[in-house]
Amino acid sequence: MGIICGGGLVICLIPMMTMLPVLLLRGRQNVIDLQGGEIAKHRARIENIWLKRPKAVIIITLVLCILAGIQIRRVYFDYNLLHMQSAGLPAVEFEEKLINANTVGTNTTAKSVLFGAVIATNLEEAIALERQLTNLPSVGGVESITRFLAEDQSRKLQIIGELKRNLADIRFQEQDTGPLNAPELSSTLYSTGGYLGNAVEATQKEDPALCKQLASLQQAIADLRKGMLEGTEAQVQAHAAKLAIFQQALFDDIHDTFEALRNQDDSSRLAIKDLPLALQHRFIGVTKKYLLMVYPKEDVWQRENQKKFIDDVVKIYPDVTGTPVQLYHYTDLLKRSYEEAARYSLVAIALLVFIHFRSPLTVALALLPVGIGFLWLGGIMGWLGIPLNPANIMTLPLVIGIGVTNGIHILNRFAEEQTANILARSTGKAVLVSGLTAIAGFGSLLLAQHRGIKSLGLVMSIGLATCMIAGLTLLPALLNWFVRSDAEKKNRPSAVNAQPTLGREEPR
Repeated sequence: MGIICGGGLVICLIPMMTMLPVLLLRGRQNVIDLQGGEIAKHRARIENIWLKRPKAVIIITLVLCILAGIQIRRVYFDYNLLHMQSAGLPAVEFEEKLINANTVGTNTTAKSVLFGAVIATNLEEAIALERQLTNLPSVGGVESITRFLAEDQSRKLQIIGELKRNLADIRFQEQDTGPLNAPELSSTLYSTGGYLGNAVEATQKEDPALCKQLASLQQAIADLRKGMLEGTEAQVQAHAAKLAIFQQALFDDIHDTFEALRNQDDSSRLAIKDLPLALQHRFIGVTKKYLLMVYPKEDVWQRENQKKFIDDVVKIYPDVTGTPVQLYHYTDLLKRSYEEAARYSLVAIALLVFIHFRSPLTVALALLPVGIGFLWLGGIMGWLGIPLNPANIMTLPLVIGIGVTNGIHILNRFAEEQTANILARSTGKAVLVSGLTAIAGFGSLLLAQHRGIKSLGLVMSIGLATCMIAGLTLLPALLNWFVRSDAEKKNRPSAVNAQPTLGREEPR
């Protein structure tokens, strides 16, 4: 993003410094400024409201800063990436349903939907790690194939042998591939529903759970009878054909199941080659290492739960990875990266402003609108309950880079024309229009369904607006106050021509 944005601005700078001046009428803009007009006079009257009252503007600004400082403490960083996704997205809704479905009592979950990955080099190490990980307080469970390979299988082998002997004499008749007799099936289903009704009455008091299941099955049979006999004769035949296809598929599945049970190898314990390929590919790597899927007990999308889970597992296995670990380090790295970018951009901008104006006071004045704007932005975010997140935190360097241009333009005009009246001039109008266009551009992101992108547009628009307001009101008022103070010290009747140069040479 930095390469694209920075490189794009450099490319845009070339035609702006070469082709654009050629297209402009020479000196025409200065004539427009001198001629003014009703609109310019109207802007000047509005600007005089705060230019003539610099102390009041400063007091109001300080009050707003104090209020913003109170609210800014409520701003926090939201690490939960689910809160950034589009509202109503099916994947997010099901994720939240799974989390809520596992919630027990005190906001703990029986098993999270995400898991950490632990790798064991052999089966013995996998068994030992699983035993240790299962006892951790933040672990809800561990999934692996160790339970298939390491447990005592003698009892299971006996059961398999008995099943094979019991199934050896069972033979299936050839399937009836003819059309299904819908009335006969309906009669059979009706009788079955009657038996289920008797079972519902019998289990109603002794086993309510079983009663509920039987009642559901009875209702399903009734719905099937109603659906298969509805409509015209052609429709009933079509329903019968579909049921015949389902019946054939059902019996094929039952036949395959019986064949699989009859062909089980009970001569030795279960080995890796006996496992289904899906299990082998999931839990055993190409290097024959074993995967242990460690599930957190609590909602691992929450930052504090991530840290607790990782800290516990690292004590047993320092090289744990998986989605919870990746989310924890990714969001932390992203947050620190943009904070560092904001600091670097502030230092670079301050250096460039100092080289341009050659005055520490002017550097402070140029950065003042950005500082005030940032403070107001934080106050508004705290007041509205807007948190920082991995998407909108990128606004930190962007607001600094865009917002500081307001102060630079205003100070340049101030140094050239020796007047604090900015809004009636082309510079003030340019600052206002460029600020509004930037706000409109980033404000269009508010239409996005992705909540992270939407919050980026909201925070960026508010930040640009606060920096622009501070630049067009507080900075000219301060400059006018400096002029008045300098004029009073020199006993000059007018403050208009008593302007300090702010690190620039006096214009001739």
